[in-house]
Amino acid sequence: MKKIVIMLMALLTTAQGFSQNEAGRWTITPKAGVNWSNRTEGDIYYGTGLDEKVKHSSRRGFAIGAEAEYFVHQNAGISAGLIYSQQGCDYDDAPQVWKDTKLKLDYLNIPVMVHCYPVEHFGLQVGMQPGFLVRKKLSGEEYYSEENRSGYRSFETNVTFMRNFDLSIPVGVSFDLDYLRLEFRYCFGIYDTTKIDPKEHNNTAQLTIGYRFRL
Repeated sequence: MKKIVIMLMALLTTAQGFSQNEAGRWTITPKAGVNWSNRTEGDIYYGTGLDEKVKHSSRRGFAIGAEAEYFVHQNAGISAGLIYSQQGCDYDDAPQVWKDTKLKLDYLNIPVMVHCYPVEHFGLQVGMQPGFLVRKKLSGEEYYSEENRSGYRSFETNVTFMRNFDLSIPVGVSFDLDYLRLEFRYCFGIYDTTKIDPKEHNNTAQLTIGYRFRL
């Protein structure tokens, strides 16, 4: 029992020490969470008269990776990371065109952030995030009509009109509870990710939880 109490006291001491950021310190934070991503509305139309506009909604995916942060001051730090991020969008059903269609865009993002800690446990952040496309799939069910048959059939295809690079501005907040970090970011896309008209940008809301290791 005595050993257990000593171990708990040691853990609490370590946890309390984490709440005190020190200039010159490094932390490594593996983290994982969920994305809600979408794309800016493009003027894409379908139908015989091209009079129906294609709409889309957010796609839910996961994000996983790690970030390293260096404290230049007890209330300020800079960080860089590598995050695998599932993005894209879900397209609304288009009668006699497609249904249940998803644009799956997976990126390796490199967020470079500036952090400010105005009060203990609470942080604000802003930065720049280049991203590199590693997966680009369009899948769903497409409408077909041949001879005396018609209906929907599954399809999946590589998307050729997507650029392999993205750039966004992430802004966010963080809450540190001892060694745990809860973080929310919104990434505003500023780069045209398509090779054709109309221009579209990625916008992503990201909620993650991480475990901080102090070096």
